[in-house]
Amino acid sequence: MQTIHLIDNIFIANGILHTNGRDGKETMVFLKRGDLVGKCSVYSLMMMLILHKRINREDLLSKVNYEDPPYIKELKKQFLLRTQKGYSMRSLRDKLLLSFNNHIRVDVFSISNFIEDDHRKLHSMIKEQLDAEWPVQIGFSFSQGKEVHSVVAVGYSMFERTLRLFCLDPAFDLEYTSMWNNIIDINMDYGNLFKLDFNHNVTVAVHVNSILIINDKPDLPFDPEEKDSFLPF
Repeated sequence: MQTIHLIDNIFIANGILHTNGRDGKETMVFLKRGDLVGKCSVYSLMMMLILHKRINREDLLSKVNYEDPPYIKELKKQFLLRTQKGYSMRSLRDKLLLSFNNHIRVDVFSISNFIEDDHRKLHSMIKEQLDAEWPVQIGFSFSQGKEVHSVVAVGYSMFERTLRLFCLDPAFDLEYTSMWNNIIDINMDYGNLFKLDFNHNVTVAVHVNSILIINDKPDLPFDPEEKDSFLPF
């Protein structure tokens, strides 16, 4: 029997996708392109931080407030105060570490080839993070060219040699009562690595080639004065 595993910190309230954000406050999760400045990679990263209880959606949509924690002010400065070009996963990581003064554990893994071991590691990291009840920021390129896109995986199912990821995609609407708005099928047939992955929203082949993950202890609050917590890898 095929089952779907979704991370446990998402739920539907009044038909809208919510999570328990920072300070235990209930907050909406989804951000669609146009809600903020920036590209899809920034939107996906902000949804990751909401799901990791670091920020609330309301923090992002309000002006800089003197009552904001220092890391929220820095996040806005780094990502939201002016329109930016798209970021690589490594650039996102660097700016995220800067925003949190290195008090957050974030890692990036990218592949640029069709080596079996690299694909196995990438796919294993995605599944392990989702099994640990945390989201994964997924980066992929389209087979037609060098254009890239970024989404947030919040769950998965397995069938045959395919890892099916249920994702929040900032380029599309999130329908009422829905917990995802895109599906990415990842090819796990390691004997046929040149069979690309598949994006259901635009029905085209893609190549999932990078991820960003945040590794936190559940419900452990961020303390900017605690110098030894959440050090980067």
